[in-house]
Amino acid sequence: MTPFALGLGAIGALFTALFLRQPVWVALAAVGILGNTILNNLAVAQLISGTAIFDTASSYNLSVIPLFILMGEIASGSRMSAELFGAARVLLSGVRGGLAIASIAASGAFGAICGSSVATAASMTRIAMPEMSRAGYGRGYAASSIAAGGSLGILIPPSIILVIYGGVAELSVARLFAASMLPGLVLLVLYMAIAFWRARRSGEAPDPVRTTLSEKLRALREPWQFILLFVVTIGGIYAGIFSPNEAASVGAFGAILLGFLKRTLTVPALLQALQTAVLVSCALFMIIVGATIFSNFIVQTRLPDTLLALSQQAELSAFTIMALIVAIYIVMGCFLEGIGMILITVPVFLPIVTGFGFDPVWFGVLVVVLVELGLITPPVGMNLFIIRAQVPDLSMQALYAGIAPFLIAPLVLIALLFAAPSLALWLPSVLY
Repeated sequence: MTPFALGLGAIGALFTALFLRQPVWVALAAVGILGNTILNNLAVAQLISGTAIFDTASSYNLSVIPLFILMGEIASGSRMSAELFGAARVLLSGVRGGLAIASIAASGAFGAICGSSVATAASMTRIAMPEMSRAGYGRGYAASSIAAGGSLGILIPPSIILVIYGGVAELSVARLFAASMLPGLVLLVLYMAIAFWRARRSGEAPDPVRTTLSEKLRALREPWQFILLFVVTIGGIYAGIFSPNEAASVGAFGAILLGFLKRTLTVPALLQALQTAVLVSCALFMIIVGATIFSNFIVQTRLPDTLLALSQQAELSAFTIMALIVAIYIVMGCFLEGIGMILITVPVFLPIVTGFGFDPVWFGVLVVVLVELGLITPPVGMNLFIIRAQVPDLSMQALYAGIAPFLIAPLVLIALLFAAPSLALWLPSVLY
């Protein structure tokens, strides 16, 4: 068997294991170890596996992951997400569908200090869903607004998935954060526009409750600690004061300090946040270890280089290649979890994409948008199941029907990224 055929067979075996519901890290590591054993020998496979574990555990660049996770857990436990939603609700009062739009706006803001879509969706479901239910919002409309807004957590910096992409692609995390800022804001506006359009068209939102100007001004003061954290961490990265790792450290410490100063964080809640951050980080690092083993094997088979050569020999246009890659990501997003998608596909697709002249930073933003689309795409959108688990009396049919209009927004953003790559590349060119 040629190395190329072995590489294709390994990818088939990997997807078979994933569809059989094997853990992502187990599937990646098992296929990678077996492939390295066949391609080389058992001793080489053992050496590669041991090196992957050591390199992942000692990676300075990956140390940003547990710190941003901890910052998000602290922010969630200290009522920061609730204050963001409360401020957005008051500011958007008087607008039909204001609570749904507020949940999207608050999700985007919370994602800016959380970095995780799952955590954002879970937090906003606990806060916004009861408020919208009491106000008489349609349940499918309310839940789908939260699901869509929650997906912003992986695009608006800091993004854990962008950190992982940067590690796989060997790119600057700071440049990736800068590249994702404008697309993230565009997607936020698109989601809010869809929520407003649905409220006006379908009647799923009640008549708005108006508030006075003084109440709106008071609401602006509520999320001051979020603004402070965002300015210090993300602003510090963009200004060149902090590296992403230093910003994550300062942000985690700042979230703890602010929580205790405002008395919204207790010692048991801090210990719970630390435990959750450790468990989530360990799970992510195991996936990265498995992906490193698998990627090493794929590189040795020269599968990406061979696919690139075959594409060029077939005289396929760059647009055709990118359309195929986008279609593959959309289909995969219906069934696979986002981090697994990144770690499985980037080692294969990135050499092809760069070989056709596309910028790897731009491609990183595109991939994250596609992963974000997968988070809310039936039948296995992760955010949909997070919300369904917390609202068990909500039918999946209502959730699927409710989320359908919101799928338009990331598709529009993908088209904009192709039409105007500067949407992602302008800010990094200015800052770095």
